[in-house]
Amino acid sequence: MTELITFKDFCKNILKANPNTVKTWKRRGALPQNIFFKIGGTLYVLKDSFEKWMQDKQTMKGQYNDSI
Repeated sequence: MTELITFKDFCKNILKANPNTVKTWKRRGALPQNIFFKIGGTLYVLKDSFEKWMQDKQTMKGQYNDSI
């Protein structure tokens, strides 16, 4: 089941970063756009999608390091 968390909780508890910094990362494309969405005026994050994205990035990095 997909877990929804607020953007504020995502910044504070998962990334441990200032929300303004995370907004900059989001705007620059350092974070995938498909993990964020709004309901009303509140920004939410799909936690499962973020965790999958992180696993995929770690797998790609591992494949790169193994080929060196």
